[in-house]
Amino acid sequence: MNVINRLLPISLLALILWVPGKAQNQSYFADAKTGILKRNLQDAYRKNDYYTQIDILEELLKRKPEKVNWQFKLARAYDESRNYQPAMDHYSKTYYADPKKYAVCLFHMGRIMKTREQYQMAGVYFDRFIKEYREQKDSKYYRNWAKAELGGIELAMAEDTSKRQANVVPLAGNINKAHIEFSPVILDSTTFWYTSLPSDTIVYRYENTLDPPEVPLQQVFLAQKQGQEWENAGLAPIPLNELGDNIGSLALSPDKQRLYFTRCSYNWQRKISCKLYVCHMEGGQWGEPELLDGQINLDNYTSTHPTVGPSSKPDRDVIYFTSDRPGGKGGNDIWYFRYRISKNKYEKPRNCGNKVNTPQDEITPHFDVPSHRLYFSSEGRQSIGGFDVFYTVGERSKWLGKAENAGTQLNSPLDDLYYMLFDDRETGLLVSNRDGSIALKHPHCCDDLFYVQWKNLIRLAIEGEITDKKDNKLAGVELVLYSQDSIDGEELILNRVTADENGNFNVRLEENIDYRIQFEKEGYFSEEVKVSTIGKTESDTLFRNVKLARIPDEEIIIPNILYDFDDASLTSQAKTAIDTSIYQILIHNPQIIVEISSHTDSKGTHAYNEHLSQQRAESVVKYLRSKGIDKERMQPKGYGETQPIAPNVFTDGSDNPAGRAKNRRTAFRVIGQMPVDVEYEDF
Repeated sequence: MNVINRLLPISLLALILWVPGKAQNQSYFADAKTGILKRNLQDAYRKNDYYTQIDILEELLKRKPEKVNWQFKLARAYDESRNYQPAMDHYSKTYYADPKKYAVCLFHMGRIMKTREQYQMAGVYFDRFIKEYREQKDSKYYRNWAKAELGGIELAMAEDTSKRQANVVPLAGNINKAHIEFSPVILDSTTFWYTSLPSDTIVYRYENTLDPPEVPLQQVFLAQKQGQEWENAGLAPIPLNELGDNIGSLALSPDKQRLYFTRCSYNWQRKISCKLYVCHMEGGQWGEPELLDGQINLDNYTSTHPTVGPSSKPDRDVIYFTSDRPGGKGGNDIWYFRYRISKNKYEKPRNCGNKVNTPQDEITPHFDVPSHRLYFSSEGRQSIGGFDVFYTVGERSKWLGKAENAGTQLNSPLDDLYYMLFDDRETGLLVSNRDGSIALKHPHCCDDLFYVQWKNLIRLAIEGEITDKKDNKLAGVELVLYSQDSIDGEELILNRVTADENGNFNVRLEENIDYRIQFEKEGYFSEEVKVSTIGKTESDTLFRNVKLARIPDEEIIIPNILYDFDDASLTSQAKTAIDTSIYQILIHNPQIIVEISSHTDSKGTHAYNEHLSQQRAESVVKYLRSKGIDKERMQPKGYGETQPIAPNVFTDGSDNPAGRAKNRRTAFRVIGQMPVDVEYEDF
């Protein structure tokens, strides 16, 4: 399916109809010669104008009803325009006219049955399709897709009403019109932007020009909440509305200093092409729109649906977007690129990977910053029907397992897009053509904004106090929240927050995550707390108080590291001592550089003691390297007997065994910090 043109709001979803020459009715097609109709049909295909395709194909079939290929094309045109009943009728006629050649109709008939929630009948069609569709070049592609559709049927029929529920209703007020409303951008609890075509009638364009003055444009509007209803407050005060072009999706950076948006037009092939732009906030005003560079906007490919998330690396935006560019998993994928804020530099886009993308289409991503979740819509996974909202936790191409369906509480049997939450985390917005949307040409033609109200919401948090070892409250401590991926064992940074001036913290936690929370402050050793929200079914606040130790200037002795006589090899007891001390410190403080020193007592020559102590220090470094510690973070140093911390002999010259034992020690001292790691050399 050509989803970029079917669901990318530009002309077709807005029901802007192309007609040859002047605006005319069906008599034009009835009077036209067959050759002219075929040429007009090809032009309608180039423009993805499904409504003109339908009109022409209906006329052609009146003249030659035996043309099964036209029957199939008519079914596809109705399907792409989301007019499902006539699509079903024509798929059925096509299939029974030539079952072997058009077995793919069974797949599409199963899809349409899902939109009606006739899941058992849909399953019959998909099962039959899998059995019959075996010899075609694309059989593997469609059969795998059909299996995913069957999985979605199981999901839909196994709805658990005991879980938290969402009430999804058309947005109350005057926002929704007969055309489409899409791409909301939440500004605060009572304000959001959205894109719309301000017309309640079908709009016609003329073939001899692309943008005649009488054709309204998709523009960005401001919505404000008045009581319990949302009102259209006019055009949003942003320069996008002054471009004289159709505006697609848009998104704000987390700091609200950059506005990314899509601008769509027809390319030289007369096909819809969308490109990404950005506006920067300058002195409290939005600057002029800038087209992002060519590595992001590839010629002859579409880039659209931007959303912006934070990066685990400082000084960066991560911009996620939808594109049909080459190198993806198939269809339209979700990609990302990073923007280095201080250098005003963009990196090359990369694919978000197969934990997000499928061989089918993934669109309308939204990055939810508080939960570090990427919400997006997909038709290639187990869906209730049409496009469902899915989510996964992570960043860029590092995700905690494959995406999960947001569930029957949120998703409908039709298309569900652009899901996002307000700051209260209990309400949100969704774009859908489900029941309740306003129909202009036929049921489910047009997307509207829906209001989401979650019930029985589970609230989870961790709070506590941070002090030093003397119980003095510490301000400015940063909490870094990690989650470990149970599939490949890789940790992901989910959030960074800073405790208040009194060392107090209260941090929201998401459901079903094993957390490792690291507490960091310059000049102090880091500490960690591990908590889990897996299996939590009720709201809960976990309490943890944390003490941080100041990094001393002097050496820190590692206890219980003993060696055999005249030997630098580590004993099993020594390895255990390292594992529970210096190794843990280096793991939890990945930025520090340490000197690892070894000392002897005064027995033996200076040269012998220095050599032996150097070997022993190096044996500790070698063991730590074997456990994954970077060699650049450790400097071995043998001091021999030159730095005693206790007398080797008493004042009367007799031997002091206790003093010698103290001098035979292994210690470490923090001597510096590693430079900030940059993942990509060109960025």
